[in-house]
Amino acid sequence: MIRTSALLTLFIIGSLLIRLNRVESHSLTQNELITLCRVNGIDANMTPGLTLNVPIDSTFTQQDLRAHRTFNNVVSATIADSGNAAAYNVMLYGWTSIFGDSNIAIRSLSVLFGVLTAILGYYFCRQLFNERTANIAAALLCFHPILVEYGQLARSYVPASFFILLATYSIYQISVAKRHTWLHIPLYVLALNLSLLSHYVTLYVFISHILLVAIFHSHKKALVQYAIMAVIGFGIFSIWLFNGGWQGKKPMNIEHQMWQLNMPVNGEMPKAVSTAGDILGATASNWIKIFGVDVIESHGNTAVEVILFTIPVFALFFVFRKVRKSEYFRPVMFVTFPIVMYTIFLLVMALRSGHSIPFDIRYAIFVIPFACLLLAFGIDRMMEYSKPMRAVGFATLGVLSAIMIGGLYPGPANQFDDHSVDYNIYSEAARFAQRAATQQDTLVFNDRNDAILVNLYLKKSAPWKQVIRPNAHAPMLEIHHEDLVAPFTPNEH
Repeated sequence: MIRTSALLTLFIIGSLLIRLNRVESHSLTQNELITLCRVNGIDANMTPGLTLNVPIDSTFTQQDLRAHRTFNNVVSATIADSGNAAAYNVMLYGWTSIFGDSNIAIRSLSVLFGVLTAILGYYFCRQLFNERTANIAAALLCFHPILVEYGQLARSYVPASFFILLATYSIYQISVAKRHTWLHIPLYVLALNLSLLSHYVTLYVFISHILLVAIFHSHKKALVQYAIMAVIGFGIFSIWLFNGGWQGKKPMNIEHQMWQLNMPVNGEMPKAVSTAGDILGATASNWIKIFGVDVIESHGNTAVEVILFTIPVFALFFVFRKVRKSEYFRPVMFVTFPIVMYTIFLLVMALRSGHSIPFDIRYAIFVIPFACLLLAFGIDRMMEYSKPMRAVGFATLGVLSAIMIGGLYPGPANQFDDHSVDYNIYSEAARFAQRAATQQDTLVFNDRNDAILVNLYLKKSAPWKQVIRPNAHAPMLEIHHEDLVAPFTPNEH
């Protein structure tokens, strides 16, 4: 137990260090910038340029902007966007109220949930299988490139993944293990709602819960308990839908119509997916991504693609080999059903839309923790066979580890091309202004958007006045920051 605890601690420390690597210096993505606006109560969208819809005029003060940061405005900004991620935005609103709006502050909530996912995955896997499998699973969860990448983003994907895993853990205790049901019944209802309110797409995992309980419940009482929990859980979720959630579907429907008309959304133009070959190929590509092995650009190299595809296939062969009559059958099904439901969701959405958007890994991230548990069990079972197969098992684990570690560099988050906008310009401008400020300074901004975004990063004790310059000839000092913001003395020409 001591060795296991020490090993898990080592994994967690490594996981935390990797996720914190350059988390402050990486530029915000377009979606993260919108998240930053939402948690400050500002409705923001890309159409295709950034538009900030906030009822304050061009002469606003920093205090006016701070006063606009309320719980109601955060909820309203969420509804105006799509109604999605309400729970995450509210959690981040509270988080940033304590830690501020810096890059590391708004991203650290995802870092925290990434580490918690690895810890919960370890204990859940140990209960489902054994300690060795749990150790392998912990390593996969700590260093999976996609979990690390999204664990560095101020978005709801990793927190939603944690709540899904927590809900599955709770439903297993209620329907199979029959342990601490008094605790896990309310915990499941809470996790269900926090997950759905963090991302609507998590619904496909909860459909798998319904099937799991219906098929594998060990006693009728569990079936009745789950029926009550599901009704209460979705009833609470319905309250949100009828108080703003459905209203948020309007912009989502507009995006769907734009994709159907082959029009870009937020600058993103999805590729058409029209043939059966396209769909099967994209599905296979997504399938190996969730198992952490699709991190090498093959550039059409069929041999490399086949090798990558066979690694998880080979390991998963040992998951299902003779498992039907073993004590592991039910635990295996509990981590397999969510992946099956994701595959069904993927195929249905691809056929409906005809585009590649459903294949975005963001919608697969919710089942990656289950994929890690399943893959860990497969590798562990390989090690239980003959000595040659044990060696193959260690080799498979070594290859997976090398591929995952290779996928973490040159930096897992915010990889963008040279033409992308550097949204760190606003935080850098705020730091510049903070250093340059004196009691007599006035900040001059290019436009209202710049003024709002820079002010989000300024300290509350800012001593300056600010104006939005009417034209490029506004008086400015020599010192400036990329022509975005500069202190100036009005009577100086």
